[in-house]
Amino acid sequence: MKILIVEDNKIALMGIKKILSEYPNMEICTAENGLIALNLLNESESELPHFTLLDLNMPIMNGFEFLKEIKKKDNLRTMPVIIHTTSFNTLDVQKCEELGICGYFVKELDMVKYKSNIKLIANYWREAKK
Repeated sequence: MKILIVEDNKIALMGIKKILSEYPNMEICTAENGLIALNLLNESESELPHFTLLDLNMPIMNGFEFLKEIKKKDNLRTMPVIIHTTSFNTLDVQKCEELGICGYFVKELDMVKYKSNIKLIANYWREAKK
C-alpha cells in the first residue's frame, strides 16, 4: 500500500512514519508542503497513493490550497485525502468537507490517542484496498 504524507513538522512526520512502519508492505512518500506533494503526484509515473494524509497549516502551499489544486486534475480528484491537523475549527472542517476529503482527524497531544488515530486510518484504508 502506498501512502503520501504531507506534513511540514519533522517530529510529527517521524512519529507517523514510526507508527506506520509496523505495517508490512507499506510504501511511504513524504512532502513538506502541498506544492512539493503536487509536484510528486504530477511527476509520478507509478500508481497514485492509496490515500494521502494531509496537514492543513504548512508554508508555501497549505492543505486547503493543495485540495483545491488536486480537485482541478482528472487523475487526482478522486484520490482519498485524510486531514491530520492541529485545527479543530469547525469552519476548517466544513471547508475541507466541501473540498471532498475522506476524513478529518485532529492531532492528539496524548501519544496513545495519536497512535490510535494513525492506526485507525491505516487499518481502514488497508481494508478498503482489499
